[in-house]
Amino acid sequence: MSLLSPKSLFLSVSMVLLPAARAQSGCTAPDGSRFNLEPRPNAVVQTALSVAMLPNRVGPDMDLVVATAYDGRGLGGSNDGFYVQRSGVNCQPDFEGGLPGIFNAFGPAGTPTAVADPARDAFFIVDLRFANDPDQNAVGILRTTSANLLSSTACPGGTQTDAGSASCWPAGTVTNVVGLDQFLQSPHMAVDPRKTGSATGAGDLYTVVTERIGTGLDTSIFLTACTNPNLKCGKSIVISGGDLIANFSFVQVRPDGLITVSYLNSGVRPETIMFVTCTPNGAPAAPTCGSPEVVTTENNPAAGTIGDLPMSDQLYPRHVNRLESDGTTFTTFLVYDRCDVALIETIGAGGTFCPKTDVVVTTSTDAGANWSPIAKVSASAGQQFFGAVALDTSTNTVNLGYYSTQNDSFQLRPQVFLAQIAAGSTTVEEPHLLISAFGDVQAKPPIFILNQPVGFGDRLGMAANGTGESGQSRAYVSYTWDSVFGTYSGVATPDVNNHLTNLQY
Repeated sequence: MSLLSPKSLFLSVSMVLLPAARAQSGCTAPDGSRFNLEPRPNAVVQTALSVAMLPNRVGPDMDLVVATAYDGRGLGGSNDGFYVQRSGVNCQPDFEGGLPGIFNAFGPAGTPTAVADPARDAFFIVDLRFANDPDQNAVGILRTTSANLLSSTACPGGTQTDAGSASCWPAGTVTNVVGLDQFLQSPHMAVDPRKTGSATGAGDLYTVVTERIGTGLDTSIFLTACTNPNLKCGKSIVISGGDLIANFSFVQVRPDGLITVSYLNSGVRPETIMFVTCTPNGAPAAPTCGSPEVVTTENNPAAGTIGDLPMSDQLYPRHVNRLESDGTTFTTFLVYDRCDVALIETIGAGGTFCPKTDVVVTTSTDAGANWSPIAKVSASAGQQFFGAVALDTSTNTVNLGYYSTQNDSFQLRPQVFLAQIAAGSTTVEEPHLLISAFGDVQAKPPIFILNQPVGFGDRLGMAANGTGESGQSRAYVSYTWDSVFGTYSGVATPDVNNHLTNLQY
């Protein structure tokens, strides 16, 4: 991906005072907290992609937090950025950087997602990769330990150089290595949560990715099993059966080791959300997977423009698996965005427009064989979009994050909300308003980076965990916001940044 030279962007200019009412603040402030260290002169876009955390890993009530974002600065020569909080509780990063290359050949190429591994006290980032000579696409995996991230020697504070980023993420590998004629998209990863060696597949990693076969339009979902921690990966297998246009896969691993994958099949009308289960065989051996099951058919999938907002949405099914109190039953919660009414074709523009977007949830108690009717996460007016889900395994609380324009009379300016489903229940409780200020999705810094995301990007990041005691859990939401200004020739103007907030419960 082409981008402007970072050195040409950060010119020496005079600093001005930023508006005090929208300055940098803590986790629960009206705007949350900017979660990057970019200087304000000639600031460029950062849009949030993901967040992961290990509770109390730094100290009492002090979590170790890792986030990723698109970063227009081109740190390390790419737009894949990472950000780490290892001190304090104010949702402010201690260091950041661009992701390092893998094998001195495969550079970052988009959509990094952070994943925590509590059982092994580690973190991963999965993303797309590209190599030259020969030209190849791949899925990249980076691994580090909490001890490494907490070390100021391995990971110095501030903005990392290329070498600094490599020492923060010392282990890496690639999977799904293909030529340029085989397009890759939407990588995701999950870790088996069981103690290493306790059962077949315990601790193994699983990546999923969309891959185009040959030069046609058909795409399939590929799954790969990798060992942990030495990252030895096996052969990728197709798990989407005969679905012609499979995309937007999301993988999880239950506490009993069953691998679950949700994805969208847009090769049929109406579109269908699909669900696959796989039994581990011990990485790098591929798991044994069943046939895809239909979760629901969707006549009004989220697609195209969100109301009057100058940004787009996409149906991307995400899910979590909750182990119930009997120790044997699992409930799967699947969340996605849909249009509450029929989509409208945009005349002359070749796209679609959704007058009312909703975030919905459906559940299954039999590994995806049967699903409940969909239920809205919020019945409010306005647009609810970019639904995300995270399970707090310490309390069995399901957390659902999303943007909503419900409190803006013109339904243009979003806020960030979080709804919860209590342990043992499938009912969505009254949502919490996390970010009470309003965002302006039309705001953007005057310095444009080629191929930068539009508006507030295309997703929220979510993570949640705790000690199991009431009041000792935190749900983090990584989101895109415009409350902190940049300065351009000494003049303050809105900038777009990745932000972080949380809810303690």
